[in-house]
Amino acid sequence: MRQIDYDFVFTDAERDGLREVLLEIATNPYSDFESYMADMSRLRGDQRLGSRFTDFCEMSMLRDFSKAPLVVIGNAPIDLDLPRFGSTNPVDEKYRLKKTFVAEGFLAAYGVLTGTEIIGHLSVNQGDFFHDIYPKESMFDSQSQKTLGTLKFHRDFANHFVSPDFVNTLTLRDTPTNEVYSTFTVTVHALDELSDGDREILAQPRFHTPFDDVSTRQGDVLGNRRAQDHAVINMDEGARVFEDRTRGLDEEAQQVLDRFVAALHSRKQMRVSKPGDSVTFSNRDVIHGREVHAIHDLDGLKQRWLLKTHNVYTRKAFEEFFLGDRYGVVNG
Repeated sequence: MRQIDYDFVFTDAERDGLREVLLEIATNPYSDFESYMADMSRLRGDQRLGSRFTDFCEMSMLRDFSKAPLVVIGNAPIDLDLPRFGSTNPVDEKYRLKKTFVAEGFLAAYGVLTGTEIIGHLSVNQGDFFHDIYPKESMFDSQSQKTLGTLKFHRDFANHFVSPDFVNTLTLRDTPTNEVYSTFTVTVHALDELSDGDREILAQPRFHTPFDDVSTRQGDVLGNRRAQDHAVINMDEGARVFEDRTRGLDEEAQQVLDRFVAALHSRKQMRVSKPGDSVTFSNRDVIHGREVHAIHDLDGLKQRWLLKTHNVYTRKAFEEFFLGDRYGVVNG
């Protein structure tokens, strides 16, 4: 596996200056998201954000995401006071204990400066636009961002009816004594390992992926709906796969899928992120996961914390799926 390098690193002065700007935003991103984003949007053009970062955000959106889908930023501002939560219900504790929103502000500012918009899903933290990669006891053994263990290769919302264009993450607290690796494979790199015949089969609707653990365990949001059969590779939607959950609907399709998953592992890159590291990537062009190789500090692993947003080019494209009283939150 190859370590992924930084594309942009804040100086300490730039980081501290941006943190002060973000601390001036008085609205709460969890209780009044629309007002919060309206306040954030007014920062566009604010010289205090620094032209070096704003120029970088603009230029990053001009890349060919199929070939260069990962953007890694270092030394980004995060909250100086990071409360610790238990494992029973960490989200409720966050609402109660987290008093500043610097991390949320950074991810929001990144969305504003890249011209992308944040969406939520009702099945994830009841529709929060900012949600956590943070272990939850009832889901320690799940295949979700709330697991304590390895999360296999997947695309976020692999077979959901609304899948985001981008996944943005920011590390708030890590576990340096544990061996935990974020893994990424650029889809076209894995496809290079396969034959034309294999790629042709992957492009056919001969596969099925059940809805993800978060969507199905967080209440009865999806009802009795069955996820649709699908192609693994679609020119318009990119790759749609979740290792060991996606299945071929016939023997030939399963054999090709097995070869594709093997190719994902053979071409994977890794990253060990530290606080202030932000990794954003095209959800259609990257398959990602997390591997836990060794645990030396179980309590520390239980409090490993990344903040996350799902972004789209425009929320207008998904309006038919939003809750009537919560624009931007997918009913599912």
